[in-house]
Amino acid sequence: MFEFPNPSRINYGTSASHATVQAELSGRTAFNDGSVLSQIKIDDVDSRFVQECAKTLKESLEEDIRAFRQLVEAAEQGDPTFLEYEVLHDLGCPDPLDVRPEDRRSHRLELIHHRLSSILKHIQNAPQPDGVAKSRDLNRCFSHQMPQNDSGIPKQHYFLGFPHFYPDFTLTHTTQLRNPQINAGTCGWHDRDGFVLIRPSSLQHPYPTTEDGLARPILTHAANCARIHLSARPFLLFSVCLLVFGGDFCVCIFDRAGARVSPKLNMWCDLETFIRVVRSMTHHLSDVDMGHDPSVALAPASLWSSVDQPAWIINSVDPDTRRWCTVGVPIWSSLSLFGRGTFVWYVREVHVVTEELRGPVMILKSAWRESGRDAESHIYEAVKGSHPGLAKYVVGADVVTSPGGTEKITTHYLRQRSPAPDETTKVLHRIVLGSVGRPIWEYDTDEQLIDGLLSAVEAHKFLWDQKILHHDISAGNVLLSDHPEELGAAGFITDLDLALIEPSDAELKTTAMAEAMSEYDRHPQTLPRPTARDRTQFGTRRGDTITGTWQFMSRRLLRSMYMRDTSDVVTTEADDVESFFWVLLYAVLRKMVAVQMGSDADKTTLAREFRRGFGEASVADILASRITASFYDAIAGRDVYFQAVSYPVRRLLYTYRLILFGTIPTPERPGSSDVLGRPKGIFLDSIPQNPWKQGHDRLFSHEGMIGALKETILHIREVKVTASAREEALNTERGTQ
Repeated sequence: MFEFPNPSRINYGTSASHATVQAELSGRTAFNDGSVLSQIKIDDVDSRFVQECAKTLKESLEEDIRAFRQLVEAAEQGDPTFLEYEVLHDLGCPDPLDVRPEDRRSHRLELIHHRLSSILKHIQNAPQPDGVAKSRDLNRCFSHQMPQNDSGIPKQHYFLGFPHFYPDFTLTHTTQLRNPQINAGTCGWHDRDGFVLIRPSSLQHPYPTTEDGLARPILTHAANCARIHLSARPFLLFSVCLLVFGGDFCVCIFDRAGARVSPKLNMWCDLETFIRVVRSMTHHLSDVDMGHDPSVALAPASLWSSVDQPAWIINSVDPDTRRWCTVGVPIWSSLSLFGRGTFVWYVREVHVVTEELRGPVMILKSAWRESGRDAESHIYEAVKGSHPGLAKYVVGADVVTSPGGTEKITTHYLRQRSPAPDETTKVLHRIVLGSVGRPIWEYDTDEQLIDGLLSAVEAHKFLWDQKILHHDISAGNVLLSDHPEELGAAGFITDLDLALIEPSDAELKTTAMAEAMSEYDRHPQTLPRPTARDRTQFGTRRGDTITGTWQFMSRRLLRSMYMRDTSDVVTTEADDVESFFWVLLYAVLRKMVAVQMGSDADKTTLAREFRRGFGEASVADILASRITASFYDAIAGRDVYFQAVSYPVRRLLYTYRLILFGTIPTPERPGSSDVLGRPKGIFLDSIPQNPWKQGHDRLFSHEGMIGALKETILHIREVKVTASAREEALNTERGTQ
């Protein structure tokens, strides 16, 4: 869940991303939705202005319009597939992913950009005619977008990089353009309010034409841009884009529930509507109209971390009355488009009177939940007792549009309609946690890694004993504690928003007490009284329980998803425990990649195999990497692995690798022994050599993994003591010579 700057960056291709987003769009896209144009308030643009602007546009830009239409007419004669990849044909590249960003555009498209740029500038800069009330000042402007680096794209902790997607035009706020450090043509995603995508032919439209229901290329491109836009702008609730294909156009809005596409219009037959769209986006729409979260406001400059890193003040999380201010950059930013859209920040309390920051640093998480599921805050409140390895819950609630209000921010609210009685919606939920940690792969020693993972597994068992299954164990949800002495644990788990509570015989409606943390007792005036809260207890729903992060999901669940046979599949204790193994392997391999150990050949192998193991984005590709242990074996056989990973941890990984894959490679050098003088063999002598099923059932249980981790810690400490004794003996020997 948490993200820090990566010491290493690997850029991956976009094929998996395109395929994944294309599949996600199926069933989530509403075409010919007239409410899209209503939402961007095109009727607010004065009719007399529109008529005058259309007249002057035709008169002053006659040559640009003529050239634009000629380019489109020529493109209409071509094959849409060729048009989509004509640059690639020119370069002789069969795979679009091999093309550098600066080579993506064809000469034809560049000419279209030039002509369309003149049209957009004329509309956005056109003055109000005499007798028409003065419109708002220019808030935003369209600028031709040049390919640039990935500045502003959050770093994904599962992928160490993210595919590059660029719009043709950027809609940038004029206040951004006054910053001398920002160039309108090369601004990052965090500077954009909206964007424009261009295709030369009307045949490249976004509307479905085949029975397979797959999204067309321009819509997939727009969705990929929108997912980065929403990720780079943490408090953006939806993303607005203008699509121009040939002489036609439409407007798309992407939110966490799906995409909506307006009816297709023609730039010349519907020129006045085109003018309204451009003028509204540049002059009339407020930041909230363009998707900004109304519960968040820009903090005073005195609270900013730096000149180019603004801070944000977040309204109180009901029933708590405290407001929170972000500290630094987001420590986690989701790259999913239609998922939970999780964002995590360091925050501190804002003093009611002085507007200064006070109290310790905490964690604030925002995520979208399904209205049919219990809120994450309710799950935390359902936990009986506490465990140091479970993130400390402070407060949480669904987000409302204004302090003290009752209107929740949902995707239906954003779309300005109410859900049907049997229809679910997505609800923005926010919680504050008192446990602060860092990613598990940022461990300093192997002992710290195993000790932190042990705390997390023990906390998972603590929940499981209460019939609560986490359901989303991943490298982002297992953290190392920044203050293990205070927390009482070396690590902890967080993110209970996908957890399920098994049904019990108790009453479905229960009452929980939400109390503020003791650290805030010195500010009693800001604290609410303990609050009685009704909650609906929920249970496991068969066929609706395969959730989590694919890269860390058990092989059994991945196989069921791949085979599309999930009707009777229920996540079990063993599935979550197996996920802890993938977290451990991920942390070890990622650490090796980040530190950049070994020769150039080692570094290349590490990066390639790490990407094979954890860099895939589809269920099929991830499952393929789990069928054999080839990516792990390729790394484990290199000298750099022996240098970077202690023998006790190598032995632990090898044992699980043996149980999972049931084949025996050559894991250790023949005839070698460990630092205690024992032969290097299979971990845990009590595990049979061949009955893989028996070994799997044992190790992929809480007791099995907790026992294995504890034995590994003891072994690490034995190694340290023995190594220290040897060093002392050598020093003594040198002193007697």
